[in-house]
Amino acid sequence: MSTTTPDTEPSSSSPLLEVRNLRTQFRTENGTVVAANDVSFSLDAGETMGLVGESGAGKSVTARSLLQLIDSPGEIAGGEVIFEGENLLDYSEKQIQRVRGNKIALVPQDPMSSLNPVLTVGEQIIETIVHHQGMEREEARTQAIEAMTEVGIPDAAERVDDYPHEFSGGMRQRVLIAIGLSCEPDLIIADEPTTALDVTTQAKILDLLNELQEEKGMGILMITHNLGVVAQTCDTVGVMYAGNLVETAEMHELFRRPQHPYTRGLIDSIPQTDTAYDELPTLAGSMPDLEELPTGCNFAPRCEHAIEECRTGGDPALEPAGDGSSRAACIRSDELDLSQGYVPDDIEREAKAVDRSGQPLFEVRNLEKYFPAGDGVFGNLSITRGNGGLPKLERREVKAVDGISFDIYEGETVGLVGESGCGKSTVARTALKLLEPTGGEVYFDGQPMHEMGDSEVRSLRREMQMVFQDPHSSLNPRKTVGQIIGRAMEKHNIATGEEKRERVGDLLERVGLSASAAKKYPHEFSGGQQQRIAIAHALAVEPKLIVCDEPVSALDVSVQAQILNLLNEIQDEFGISYLFISHNIGVVRHICDRLAVMYLGKIVEFGTIDQVFDTPFHPYTESLLSAVPHADPTRTSERIFLEGSVPSPIDPPSGCAFQTRCPKKIGEECETVEPDLEEKEAGSGHYLSCHLSVEEMSDSESRTQSAQSAEPQHGD
Repeated sequence: MSTTTPDTEPSSSSPLLEVRNLRTQFRTENGTVVAANDVSFSLDAGETMGLVGESGAGKSVTARSLLQLIDSPGEIAGGEVIFEGENLLDYSEKQIQRVRGNKIALVPQDPMSSLNPVLTVGEQIIETIVHHQGMEREEARTQAIEAMTEVGIPDAAERVDDYPHEFSGGMRQRVLIAIGLSCEPDLIIADEPTTALDVTTQAKILDLLNELQEEKGMGILMITHNLGVVAQTCDTVGVMYAGNLVETAEMHELFRRPQHPYTRGLIDSIPQTDTAYDELPTLAGSMPDLEELPTGCNFAPRCEHAIEECRTGGDPALEPAGDGSSRAACIRSDELDLSQGYVPDDIEREAKAVDRSGQPLFEVRNLEKYFPAGDGVFGNLSITRGNGGLPKLERREVKAVDGISFDIYEGETVGLVGESGCGKSTVARTALKLLEPTGGEVYFDGQPMHEMGDSEVRSLRREMQMVFQDPHSSLNPRKTVGQIIGRAMEKHNIATGEEKRERVGDLLERVGLSASAAKKYPHEFSGGQQQRIAIAHALAVEPKLIVCDEPVSALDVSVQAQILNLLNEIQDEFGISYLFISHNIGVVRHICDRLAVMYLGKIVEFGTIDQVFDTPFHPYTESLLSAVPHADPTRTSERIFLEGSVPSPIDPPSGCAFQTRCPKKIGEECETVEPDLEEKEAGSGHYLSCHLSVEEMSDSESRTQSAQSAEPQHGD
């Protein structure tokens, strides 16, 4: 990335994109808020630049400003966006429309809200091509199919007439990329393209973007808060904080020797899959309110290296730092050595002492949840051919949960991981009888929930609480935080009146908020603070078990670390048990004691964290771990890519459910015989559902251990 300032002589080869002093602001009742403050950077053809930072840093506003996609009350107040030698900010609306989707493509974060649900995916690609290139529809259709094929959508000619809801999340993201590529743009702006995807799908999308860039030579501006994604895909990086660029650097140099304390904090906050700390390092505090920025450096209130001049001397400018190729907005960058990251007293988190000799707190046996498939005249019945070719009616069902068994002991955290659609959330809701089970048994504290009526189950709900992925939608926007938490106490006769108010204040302080937060409404808090409120609400009724359904997947890495540390602290203090559902492998490494790996409604591997992570045996577990993007560009690991996507639970494969994608399939046995979930060795507690022999298993373990020992350590 070029680090020339606007008044510097341009190089002989001009960059593809040059942003000069871009300023975007929003007019509010309380004044003008600057969301992108004099942002300057450049991007060459064939280069990938990552733009990183916490939510509210100004990343997406900057990206959308490049294409004049800022709606009122927002406005682009100054600067230049030079693309192929011309300032896009001087373009009229008609002129910029010829650039959007044609020369510059924007791939947004959420494909389901970005794709039109009433148009086929092919039609949405075709209309882009027809609009920008003036092709005839038949020729555009051919190009649309080619674009779908290029992004790895199988059977593109057959699927071009499918609707968005008929695709998985990863395939919908590929459709958005296909729309972006359909006119062969020179620049792609990818705004959080993998945030909501599981690790295997994320790895495929990132590899796809890398391959397409190498093939077509286009530039990519990658907007993300995941530094693991940056380490695996980017050439250069810009770090944003409170609307400002605070550091720019070549990617390897950024990770080797960051020049700004904020960058160091972001890197340290990332959970790793090979090391678990007792406490994850965190960035204290949160992003400042853009309406009330500090008088000095915007990061000073959260910076452990701040001195008086940092707090009073104004926000520093982005200037050369380190060896000169990096730039940092820090007055102490030349005197601080930030190359060494977080080093705790005890690097490895010791295994928790969980007593599993007695009765488990929560026990699930052969749990099933089937949903009817079909909405025709016969409902979920379909007509098939029986013996002699005669028609017969056959019941079609989606086996979302198909014979799941696990247990959770007091003070223990058991994780559920797997790709999107594998049945993780359905397991939780069915086990708690939020959904009626099709079959199986569930025991809570020795009581058979599967035999209870609705009123009896409701009486147990005090003991079992749930924390959802999106706190914004799970908290009542019309109630204050105090009313939300206090209502649960009243409903279960725990406290009323003054005692309730005191307990609400104590709980809010326990989760890292002030007691005065009880008077505010949920919308007045950030996403991380709202998740803390949701946890306080769950704790209000003194439960024994909390089900956490993707509780940190939508949060920045710094806030994510704070929430994980909080959950661990609460467990240590109250002895609460957790069922922790996540597709983030690094997260479960830090919070879980045992882990169940799910695939197509079944558990394929179950064991302690060390058993699953250190010597993964099942080929599916191996592929999940290999797909995790490490926030260390010096680390190399062999990715195991799975062909195709998860089969439909309406028509699952015969034999082993994983055999259609398994790189180690051993033939007829895998295709015809369904493996049982069996203990690997008697008394080990490590369960596997696989036909691989003991010899093949040992070979798998030795390969994993060799790969781990061969990996370079950070800083080598």
